Amino acid sequence: MAAHSTVRLLAVEPDVGRFLTAQEWAEAEGLSLPVREVGRGALDVGALLGEANAFAAFILQGMLLERLQVADQPTLRLLGPGDFLSLSANGPSLLAESRCNAAVPTRLAMLGNEILLAARRWPRIVAGLHVQVAEQGERLGIQLAICQLPRVDQRLLALMWLLAESWGTTTAHGTRLPLALTHDALGGMIGARRPTVTLALRELTERGAIVRQSDGWLLLEGPPEPSVAQERAGAPALLEDTASGWAAEAEEQEEIGSGLEVLQASLERLHEQHSYNAEHFKEFMTRSQRVRERVAQSRQRIAREALTRRQAPSS
Repeated sequence: MAAHSTVRLLAVEPDVGRFLTAQEWAEAEGLSLPVREVGRGALDVGALLGEANAFAAFILQGMLLERLQVADQPTLRLLGPGDFLSLSANGPSLLAESRCNAAVPTRLAMLGNEILLAARRWPRIVAGLHVQVAEQGERLGIQLAICQLPRVDQRLLALMWLLAESWGTTTAHGTRLPLALTHDALGGMIGARRPTVTLALRELTERGAIVRQSDGWLLLEGPPEPSVAQERAGAPALLEDTASGWAAEAEEQEEIGSGLEVLQASLERLHEQHSYNAEHFKEFMTRSQRVRERVAQSRQRIAREALTRRQAPSS
């Protein structure tokens, strides 16, 4: 871990002061937070926060990779500038594994006594921090929604645009995403296996939606858009905590209805997958036909050239 330094909060995260008055901003402008720099590799969040006597931290520069696993299914989340890092609450958890790695050398501002004292003097700073945390939660919700998209190529394209909000830059040729992402890592972020990710990336590349570059990706096609109006999911309801008798018939009818909904959803997914496969097969057959035509033309040309050489008069 590198030598300690400090940074002025409002200079690096002005949005934290979005609710401050002009006078409060002028007073809080000198608020400084300690900074820690971590090298690439495994990161012990508890040790980092404990050593700095902090309850949380937010990223100034760099990128952290958070790996969470439920049962046998791992998932990945990227944390970048402006994202917060803290200890998870102790207690029962579904997580089989939770670990954090610094993908690159990363600088973090530590939130400890300095921010607590500042909150007493300028309470609106807490409101600004809360909005920052809420925006991070919204990005996590978007990633969850991306995982529900039916086609893996849609998930990948949507994920890349989500990542571009944090790391992307707009160029004359498209949006540049300077991230080196393995197929395993991409699969962990969208809930897909590596072979499927490889095929979907190939399709996106062939249709010109993305371009693989030596230093990342170039996004040329916009994120997926709704094709048809979707039916809204039934709103959940909290049942009253009262004793009730057995309702076998009602439960049976509910199970039948639920089973029909599941069957219908499965049929819709199969239909979408069939359309997806049919389109791929059609493209494959078209490319194969073109190859056969080029081969036939080459054979005819070679045969004509050979015949011409045989018919040519000897000198």
